[in-house]
Amino acid sequence: MDRERLIDEILMLLPVLGRGLGRPGPGELGEISAQGIPVDVHISPGHVQVLIALGRGPHSIRHLAEVVGVSSPAVTQLVNHLEEHKMVERRHDPADRRVVLVDYAPGMQDIARRMMEGRRKRLREAVNPLTDEEARALLKGLVLLVGSFDAVREEAAGAKHS
Repeated sequence: MDRERLIDEILMLLPVLGRGLGRPGPGELGEISAQGIPVDVHISPGHVQVLIALGRGPHSIRHLAEVVGVSSPAVTQLVNHLEEHKMVERRHDPADRRVVLVDYAPGMQDIARRMMEGRRKRLREAVNPLTDEEARALLKGLVLLVGSFDAVREEAAGAKHS
């Protein structure tokens, strides 16, 4: 796997790691906001994953669901929210009018590209000192960590229903 693909894979995992660790509560968000740091409580890690995935080009809902790792109905809700905020839009695939593609809304692609490039740059700088083997091990470790978050969540959901 080339380094740029590795960077993209790690970027896709970071929102999942954030979700696994939990989001800041209202009190914490208030403290962050009081420091003058803008906080948008309406954009979840799932929304961020959709926006990251669209950086690779338009996707169908089914493909977005695969990339983000959620069901099609779940990704539809994420896309609906982003569409309401005029960040993405739906359009028919010119090659197959039955397929609806999701893409950045006009003007959003440049904003998203700049935001993602800043994150890629910071992550690239952090990963650059690693050898290729270490970088692959980092990615593998992050994948395993995300999987363990999912396992703990499933276990807790099973315990509630027992």
